[in-house]
Amino acid sequence: MAKDLCRLVYRSESRIDHNDDVALDRIFRTSVKNNLRDRLTGALALPDGKFVQAIEGGRLDLVALMVRIRADDRHCNVVVLGEWPITARLFPGWAMARPDPEPLSRQAFRIVTEDGSGVQVTGILLDMTKQPATAWL
Repeated sequence: MAKDLCRLVYRSESRIDHNDDVALDRIFRTSVKNNLRDRLTGALALPDGKFVQAIEGGRLDLVALMVRIRADDRHCNVVVLGEWPITARLFPGWAMARPDPEPLSRQAFRIVTEDGSGVQVTGILLDMTKQPATAWL
């Protein structure tokens, strides 16, 4: 385990139509490739025109990722919901999990898309990865 292991959770608004499967698939495939290279793990969901991601890895790798994310014109209004040191990964087997937000309760959906903290969003994303999903290793 790296001593600088951290988790970062952010939310942003997508500029990609949520029905554009080709563009969204490209994002996930690129994310998997980059995350494998950078030893990052996590989950990325796309509820209601938003990107919501919990990502884990070395602190400097997360800083570099956030620089790329903030520069990416496929989304805007990037808000970091939380960032904290961790001793173990919650998503160790996922270079990028892609959980389906459809089965979320109204309250969980609101937490993920509007007003949840980083810890709350992480918990919901973790629970979503235990349900049937499209997963990208």
